[in-house]
Amino acid sequence: EVSAAELGSHRTENDCWIAFHGSVFEVSSFLSEHPGGKQVLMEVAGADGTSAFQAIHPQSMLEKLPAGSKVGVINAVEEAKAQLAPLAGAKSSASASVGCFECLQALGSLLRRPREEVASALREVKVPTLDHIINVNDFELAAQERMQKTGYDYYASAACDEVTKRANCEAYSRLWLRPRVMVDVSSVDVSCVLLGCPSSLPLFISPSAMAGMAHPHAEVGLARAAGKAGIIQCIANMATRDLEEITGARLPGQQQWYQVYVNPDRAKTEAMLQRVLAAGLTALLVTVDTNVIGRRERDQRNKVQDKTNVALVQKTGPSMSGGVIGALGTFTDARLSWKDLAWLRSVTAGRMKLVLKGVQTGEDAVLAAQNGLDGIVISNHGGRQLDHARPTLEVLAEVTAALGGAGLAGRLEVFVDGGIRRGTDIYKALALGARAVGIGRPALYSLAFGQPGVEKCLQLLQDEFINCMQLMGKTSLAEISAADVAWKPLVAA
Repeated sequence: EVSAAELGSHRTENDCWIAFHGSVFEVSSFLSEHPGGKQVLMEVAGADGTSAFQAIHPQSMLEKLPAGSKVGVINAVEEAKAQLAPLAGAKSSASASVGCFECLQALGSLLRRPREEVASALREVKVPTLDHIINVNDFELAAQERMQKTGYDYYASAACDEVTKRANCEAYSRLWLRPRVMVDVSSVDVSCVLLGCPSSLPLFISPSAMAGMAHPHAEVGLARAAGKAGIIQCIANMATRDLEEITGARLPGQQQWYQVYVNPDRAKTEAMLQRVLAAGLTALLVTVDTNVIGRRERDQRNKVQDKTNVALVQKTGPSMSGGVIGALGTFTDARLSWKDLAWLRSVTAGRMKLVLKGVQTGEDAVLAAQNGLDGIVISNHGGRQLDHARPTLEVLAEVTAALGGAGLAGRLEVFVDGGIRRGTDIYKALALGARAVGIGRPALYSLAFGQPGVEKCLQLLQDEFINCMQLMGKTSLAEISAADVAWKPLVAA
């Protein structure tokens, strides 16, 4: 075992030890090879770098260190004390955010102290708990307190003035509901089938990059929460956990989808999709609204405030000028076009449903149907790409009309994400023609509490949606129609 004192004595470029996930590694020879530059490693030299590491990388990345790098394991008691120390006086530190019951048990055991003593220290931490959460919007406020600023700003950021991001949510407030009465709603069925996959609710977890920035449970926590809720998780191409680790968390019978950015190096995409096929994922969501990356200014402003997390994800050099998204380098192909559908079908060998994610006009929805796509996701990337693009709810109304006008209604499944925060939002989207809705930021914000937070987020949305169904006088999804909603007039009569 390596003591904290011994670890701390190795903190120079020629003699650099760092602890990751309980193990200590000698990384001096790797400093110059680190894609993010050696400075990011030197900032945690002689210390535990797990927090910054796991926010970006799967644990298997440690296997790429030079052979013989591991020099020992960190002293368990000292490690526990180091985790507990910041909790006594912290107000809203990221380290405090792991104060769940399971962590109390583990720390109490390691320190041979009663769990009550550990809990007493945690009570000094003034951060929201799950007991404070009564709706999905509360999770965003809590995430601001529980997450590191770089991570929160990466999730919350949108393009330029963030007009489209706000509009995604506000659009739902412009649609009135028309409830019917005197209907027996003692029993309501909200189950459905999405792209051939059964779901307990017309809701799925949209792919969102780098979930590890919210909590160490990361995408595995999302997978387990989705499994318990009986809904589908779409795994992000830029996940912080290995694909096989995420799919290994599936419950029996649980279905997962996969989202992909087509890489400029098509061989990389092909190799990734072979792993996806081997993992048994059933649908492929191809992101088509990122031919280039939007200007996410809130994220960009963090270039000076937290160099560690930014540099850890860099692939092309040590520049800190672009925030997290800038540090990721080039991962999308500006050449992607309709002709590439044949290539995608050949790579997936017909074993996955093919869906375009990022459709924003009726014209492109019609083209998707004519090209034989299995589905589309109406999405503007949470307002993170083109600012002043229309809110997705308005696009949904246009898409439904366009497909109907072209005689293509029902030819493909239509999904929508962006702005979903309430059960009534789900209902409104279905009334305008969506098969189901996806949530991105709500899942990430709730993940700040770990898997239990995501479970509560999904339960809140399910409870609200069922309540809405009952108050609308509906007992099944098939009964929802456009007649259930009415747009608010822009000018009062």
